Amino acid sequence: MKHNSNLTRLGKDYHWLKDVHNKRKERSIKIGIETIEFLVREGIAVTYSNIHKHSKNIDPKGKGIHQNTVRENKVLYEQYKKYSKSYKVNSIRKKPTLPSKFDETTLRSFSLERDLKLVKKKYMKMTKDELVNRLIEVEQYIVKNQNRWITNQFEEFK
Repeated sequence: MKHNSNLTRLGKDYHWLKDVHNKRKERSIKIGIETIEFLVREGIAVTYSNIHKHSKNIDPKGKGIHQNTVRENKVLYEQYKKYSKSYKVNSIRKKPTLPSKFDETTLRSFSLERDLKLVKKKYMKMTKDELVNRLIEVEQYIVKNQNRWITNQFEEFK
């Protein structure tokens, strides 16, 4: 497909486009901040969808702002982070977990009579990182005990 060369205007200065962009950006920031303040004042959760939905009522044109505008605009995103409880909960949840303090006594306390449903329930509550760390620790324990057993068997054979 051939492109018409006079449609592509590479290298030209679009100062008028920058003015339009800045006006729209300022409008989005103004409406977004007013919407977030409204949500906080009314006790409504500050979420992307609530900002989008309620911004239509605040915007004189009735258009409102899109959810991605909040995500991509630094000023609006900072306001969102400041007042959003869901953002705070998710950021706390995403913190890296420290490896658990592995203790051989916990492995010795395992028995064949334990309730496997409760054990499964306990493991399902753990994060992926916690499970991986736990698995590595158990494997290390098994390897150490195998080496210890082999060494003892070899010494008894002498």
